[in-house]
Amino acid sequence: MRETDAHDYWQEQGSDYFRELSTFGAIPDEAVLRMCEKGRVISLEAGERLYEVGERSEAFYIVLSGKMNSWMPRKDGGWTLARCHEPGDDMGFVPMISLSDRPATAKAEEDSVILEISCGHFLDLHQSEPDVFGLMLLNLVRGMARTIITMASMLAEQDTQLHKVYPKAPKPGLKQAPHSV
Repeated sequence: MRETDAHDYWQEQGSDYFRELSTFGAIPDEAVLRMCEKGRVISLEAGERLYEVGERSEAFYIVLSGKMNSWMPRKDGGWTLARCHEPGDDMGFVPMISLSDRPATAKAEEDSVILEISCGHFLDLHQSEPDVFGLMLLNLVRGMARTIITMASMLAEQDTQLHKVYPKAPKPGLKQAPHSV
């Protein structure tokens, strides 16, 4: 993991590239560049770990290029791929806002570049550029809403699969146990 010069990265990619990233939607180019310069642009090689389960959530990240994965621990000691993050996606925003430790480990699936935005930087953005902060917050919440819809769809599909094995209701004629209060 190494820090990359934000201005150089901006010049290499061009402002049109950043406009296509969902977290930066409708935010003026100058404001996005300032965010990159005030934050930390970090390059990771494939397989490199960004953060681990249990660490304090003092920042969130925006994938600028590449692919990152979030891995959640299971009770049996294994790991589950919880989410794949592509350019424009945020990572770690929910635990930072909820003041929770990191619930997942984030690793680069391929060579990736991310922008780190600390709690302090996010607060400064709120105080110094409230309109930009509002747009960014709207974009982050929109991304969170899409994730919730995707997770709900996956749970519904999983429920459908479970109910193919187990009947939905008891067979007629069987007595049901009384409800306890």
